[in-house]
Amino acid sequence: MSKTIRTDVAVIGAGTAGLFALHHAMKAGARALAFDPGPLGTTCARVGCMPSKLLIAAAEAAHSAENAGVFGVRAGVKVDGARVMKRVRLWRDRFVGGMMEEYDELVKKKLLIKEKARFTGPHTLEAGGRTYEFRTAVIATGSVTIVPPPYRKHSRFLLTREEIFEQRRLPASLLVVGGGLIGLELGQALSRLGVRVTLLGLDRLVGPLQDPGLRAEAAGIFSEEFDFHPHHELLELKPAGKTIKVSFRDARGKKREASFEKILIAAGQRPDFDGLGLENTGIPLDDKGRPAADPLTMRVGGSHFFLAGDADPFRPSLHEAGFEGRLAGANAANFPRVIRKERGCSLAIAFTDPQMAVIGEGPAELKKGTFCCGELDLSEQGRALIMNAGRGKLRLYADKRSGRLLGAELLGPRAEHLAHLIAWAIEKKMTVKEMRAMPFYHPVIEEGLQRALEDLSARLKGRKPCVCEDRRPGD
Repeated sequence: MSKTIRTDVAVIGAGTAGLFALHHAMKAGARALAFDPGPLGTTCARVGCMPSKLLIAAAEAAHSAENAGVFGVRAGVKVDGARVMKRVRLWRDRFVGGMMEEYDELVKKKLLIKEKARFTGPHTLEAGGRTYEFRTAVIATGSVTIVPPPYRKHSRFLLTREEIFEQRRLPASLLVVGGGLIGLELGQALSRLGVRVTLLGLDRLVGPLQDPGLRAEAAGIFSEEFDFHPHHELLELKPAGKTIKVSFRDARGKKREASFEKILIAAGQRPDFDGLGLENTGIPLDDKGRPAADPLTMRVGGSHFFLAGDADPFRPSLHEAGFEGRLAGANAANFPRVIRKERGCSLAIAFTDPQMAVIGEGPAELKKGTFCCGELDLSEQGRALIMNAGRGKLRLYADKRSGRLLGAELLGPRAEHLAHLIAWAIEKKMTVKEMRAMPFYHPVIEEGLQRALEDLSARLKGRKPCVCEDRRPGD
């Protein structure tokens, strides 16, 4: 019988959150081991941020060339789908490869066990036929794609984020299921690369946007490029040779039918707790058999277990996974002494065109009557018009009493840059007056922020009504 191996902290999963947890547990003086059967390389590098942005970069190049005529520039476009996908994989593998040295070093030092772990008790787990005993544990197992029930029996047509980048060529036609970040980013990119795309969403979801007016405007913009339905009722899925026929009813009740070569499932992610043996740990689980963590400590209830990364769906993004891994690892190492750490300003960005961003708090989180909203129509913004990108809106939210900026929502060109400026201002607790005093260069997109701040200042001073708070999600 093999000898039980003892450690202070067991980290389950070696993605971004798991690696941070491992290193910070050891930094705090604890013995720590990580368990992950692979494939290694983090979600971001392998199947998320990096390969999707590589595909988007190719799509932007094609779209810019196709639309160069507006500037008096003639250009012809021919998309070589095989070369597009080859480059995506090449650079994806480079990003993943850049992390493998760290993984190899962890394996060499016997800090990373490349086996699937399963809890067998509150302080024990089994991996690779061996038993490990731990004092505390960090669960950082990531997430897996949710496949809606009607699609599950048609697996030969299905693609997920784990499979789309392995395609050797672009499909001629694609049904995208899901109107969130992944669905919209990849759907628009593939459409710009010549794929016939239909995107089916639910509940009028459009990326991260919450404001119903911005959602509607974004849906209208994307619908000009490809067949986008923010809400639908699925009627039938019927295989027909090498394609699958899809029948659905759109938001207006009209029946529609089309056949597709592939279906990209982008209907959301769920924490990956499959086969983990959580039922043996004694930690509190919800009706779906999942634990929940305090976002300020990452601790599960009053237990010695912690969550981090996509295993905790509070804020699914790389920088949040890093924050949670650091906090969970340190708290697991120092247990039972557990520190609370305030979260930074929330930030969600969709790399569509126009881009979308939600920063900080908005009407859904703020108490009615306590805030004002300022806005700018980006279709009138000078630099945006110069670039032939004048579309979208910027909305800012500030506290009525203090004038401190609380949040923003944005649909427009280069939103990723504006979003960071706004997030930093919120993090520094800046007021609208302080932000207006900052320098704004001319002519740049950021001047739009200056105009929106002026509008918000007028509302805070009572020169305009604070009516934006009445426009909440679902209105």
